[in-house]
Amino acid sequence: MKLSLKLISLLVLLLTVFASQVFAASQTGPVLEIKIEAAITPATDDFLKDAIKKAKSINASALLIHLNTPGGLLPSMQKMVENILQAPVPVIVYVSPQGGGAMSAGVFITLAAHVAVMAPGTTIGAAHPVQGGGEDIGKDMRAKMENFTVSLITAIAEQRGRNIDWAKKAVKESVSITDKEALETKVIDYVAKDIDELLKNLAGKKISLVDKEFILEDLSKNSREVLEMNMRQKLVALLSDPNVSVLLGLAAMAGLGAEMYNPGLVLPGIVGIICLVLALTSAQALPINTGGMILILLAGVFFILELIVPSFGVWGFAGVLCLIIGSIYYIDPSNFWSSEGYGIDFYMIGTVAALVGLLLMMFAIIAVRVRSRKVSTGAEGLIGIRAEVKKDFQVDAIGKLAVGKIEVRGEIWNAESDAASCPKLGQIIEVVSLQPGLKLLVKLV
Repeated sequence: MKLSLKLISLLVLLLTVFASQVFAASQTGPVLEIKIEAAITPATDDFLKDAIKKAKSINASALLIHLNTPGGLLPSMQKMVENILQAPVPVIVYVSPQGGGAMSAGVFITLAAHVAVMAPGTTIGAAHPVQGGGEDIGKDMRAKMENFTVSLITAIAEQRGRNIDWAKKAVKESVSITDKEALETKVIDYVAKDIDELLKNLAGKKISLVDKEFILEDLSKNSREVLEMNMRQKLVALLSDPNVSVLLGLAAMAGLGAEMYNPGLVLPGIVGIICLVLALTSAQALPINTGGMILILLAGVFFILELIVPSFGVWGFAGVLCLIIGSIYYIDPSNFWSSEGYGIDFYMIGTVAALVGLLLMMFAIIAVRVRSRKVSTGAEGLIGIRAEVKKDFQVDAIGKLAVGKIEVRGEIWNAESDAASCPKLGQIIEVVSLQPGLKLLVKLV
């Protein structure tokens, strides 16, 4: 029995040594770097998700996030914290550059990192929840949001072994501290003036991933790879800017209001619908992919309406715009199970959209020309036609009009003119209008 226990203990020891050696080998991989230097939005959440996938696929030693943010959306911050806590690679948050800071939502992200580092001259704090415009939340909702965010930041601080009391104050009292104070109060792990110093300081740092614990090495000698936002994320980031989001909401209300007040204007309604979808997506009321799908469906509806209800290209061009933005929003190349580099060709989408736009422009030009072309049939088609007098005009009894006959397109018509002109046989006249009783009013040319 004792021999069996010794064998088991020896086996466990060997497995532990083997596992540590395996991870030690993995720490020779590159350090993947990303920059988040704006508000926390759906775009930054999507960007971080892609970065973690990329870090795992290239067997990166760590994912380094350069963070400088004034805060952002609570749902996006929650998803980012979830991704960091469940990340299969070490995540390092470096609050930089000097003069920058991790404010509001940035506090949660920094505390959630496996290693939290600040550059000299940076600040962290002011994590009290507020409304989108910076105003205080109403009393009842304020208590709910404050209790929720306090519990969330407490759980994060406990998970990472950071200063729980300060974390609570950051939410309740909106306190902010400098890099030195953050290091002294154990809010962060290190203060580093640059990346080399940061990566050297990692040596000997014990961290825990979801399924294992290990000690980091000096990663300053490892290669580094920088990951940039793709076009989709840049567009979402632009439209998710709080100022742009508010403008989109106002444009949606104005456009839809104008269309409801004056039905048939078309353009305000189109602008209102598109801005409404973009505003809901930028505020995360709609997921990015869902917003993209709605825009693509709208593009199809607009193309059909262009065929049924001609608008000189307005419906069509709105459809092209929805097709382009919807394709960028809806299609996420990272979701494809394929080799690296395979995905959606946005140049192809742009080319197709441009061709569709050119066709619609051509149809619009043709429609305008047809619309402006002179009518050649019916009563309106007679106006302006020149004809020959077939019977001398005779002044009527009243003496104001002269009556005679003319030949128009092979037909003989009764015609009238002013008594002064009184056209004669063989003269050329021009039709002015069609009078009651199928008589043409004419004048000498």
